[in-house]
Amino acid sequence: MKPNIFPALRYRDGHAAIDWLVRVFGFEALAVFDTPDGDVGHAELRLDAGVVGLNSAAKTPAGSPWAGVGQGLYVCLKDVDAHHDRAKAAGAEIVTPLTDQSYGSREYAVRDPAGHLWGFGTYDMQAPDGEPNIFIGLHYPDARAALAFLSRAFGFQTTFEVPGSDGGIAHAEMKLGDGTIFIDSGPRTPADWGDKIEAIHVRVADPDAHHARAAAAGATITKAPFDTPWARGYHARDLDGFLWGFSTYKPKS
Repeated sequence: MKPNIFPALRYRDGHAAIDWLVRVFGFEALAVFDTPDGDVGHAELRLDAGVVGLNSAAKTPAGSPWAGVGQGLYVCLKDVDAHHDRAKAAGAEIVTPLTDQSYGSREYAVRDPAGHLWGFGTYDMQAPDGEPNIFIGLHYPDARAALAFLSRAFGFQTTFEVPGSDGGIAHAEMKLGDGTIFIDSGPRTPADWGDKIEAIHVRVADPDAHHARAAAAGATITKAPFDTPWARGYHARDLDGFLWGFSTYKPKS
């Protein structure tokens, strides 16, 4: 197995974010590519088998759809042309056409009906072989409609559903290749979600030790360690306010 779905994060100060994520959450910097003026053009950070990608927000070209968001996700595919054609035929909003990039990747970007920005391409981040442990959580007003769209347009398969009290879906998990995403619906807890519609979930062996490290290093803890019938974990925000959940939870797929 190898991770193929990665958070894409745009920080006000890319170098400060790298230092913070290494010091506070225990990430390892795999690759850092600077722009000519010293900002972060692209970086990849690893925690176990999981990898996140990030850059300095100011270095995103003004005409790029990524300039308007702080957070999105990138999916590595072998046949990105066929995937693009499928998404387009399904009515997805293609915001960047298929393009051969200078770094060797062929990519396109698409916005889903809830506003989440997706990049699909052949670029393979430096994730090692291993069971994925980083999962992007996406919030949708209507999870059932989201599952249908993500299946029809992007080829995801639903692997797990938790019914909501209103007859809808409170939580679901979908898979594409070896990667899994979480789908959440219903009201967002203000203390956790704030104005965000995406979260990053990381499986760790010892969330209490991870929480102690993060709290001591200055992370904003939005939910102290807690137990559920399925996992133990905690929630935190990073220096730019992105929401992270660290827990022992393993996807059902």
